Amino acid sequence: MNLYICISAALFVVVLAVSAWFDSAIRLLHIFEAIPFLLAPWLCQRKPKLGYALAFASGAFWIWTAGFLTTFIGNGFERVIMLIKTGTVDRPDILLAVPGFIGTFGLVVFSLIGYWRLTNKSWKDFLLLLAMALLVFAFFILIFAGFAPQYLGMFRGIIGG
Repeated sequence: MNLYICISAALFVVVLAVSAWFDSAIRLLHIFEAIPFLLAPWLCQRKPKLGYALAFASGAFWIWTAGFLTTFIGNGFERVIMLIKTGTVDRPDILLAVPGFIGTFGLVVFSLIGYWRLTNKSWKDFLLLLAMALLVFAFFILIFAGFAPQYLGMFRGIIGG
């Protein structure tokens, strides 16, 4: 499973890089956004429970923000349909949501499978996952605040403001 986690994370980091190429205003944000997606596969090799928790939390966070707090993923799939029907796409930067979704969904699925295969599972692992989810949330709020505060609006109902 760790190989699939590495591939999923690599796909997402490539999406971040290409997206930053389209929009120079988010380059610094995407450099920092890539950190948990680079760290998770490395941790999966060394400390599997921590790595799986980070992979799951990071992937789930991106899917939650891009699919439920915004329409980014849905708009990306609309661009896929447009590309199939017309052979062209009006917003290739939005089309990137699809491979972004595939990469993050892979992280979620493969980290769950990897964790399921561990022999030393414990109910305490849920606390690790919860802590990692809170850390990931805090990390992303901080980098959004520092590098792209225009995106904080999607969290208005959660963090106030």
